[in-house]
Amino acid sequence: MRVQSMSEIDEKDLKILEVLQEEGNITFVELGKRLNMSPSTAYIRVRRLKQMGLIKKVVSIIDYQRLGFKVRAFIFIKVDPKKLEAVARELANIENILQIQDITGEPSLLAQVIARDNEHLAQILDQIGKIDGVVSTNTMIALRTLKESYRVKLT
Repeated sequence: MRVQSMSEIDEKDLKILEVLQEEGNITFVELGKRLNMSPSTAYIRVRRLKQMGLIKKVVSIIDYQRLGFKVRAFIFIKVDPKKLEAVARELANIENILQIQDITGEPSLLAQVIARDNEHLAQILDQIGKIDGVVSTNTMIALRTLKESYRVKLT
């Protein structure tokens, strides 16, 4: 079941999604208390939102830097247009690539990567450069993260 239109979800669904953006591991009892519904209603609604594809996955946000990943980089990847999908599939298999975006203009793709150090980043860049269809890369290293949020105002 996928969302066909916004009319399939109501204000309570949006409030559930807002809470889950901040606290993905909240219990159904606590969720119900906050939103003035029973735990079973909260469970049924969350299950429905998952089935609709509105909740893709519940994950923990890890502090990679504290685990020794000191380099965060954004890699602009110019790709042969005929090989875009194949390149994207290959990139998805490379460890430490967090996101791959198909972007407008030149270059074709933007990848966000974390690495332990510059040498590790160079190894990842070598892997990317060997993919058939990759024309060139341009890497920008983040000096520091000024904002990191996974929350969007829904109501």
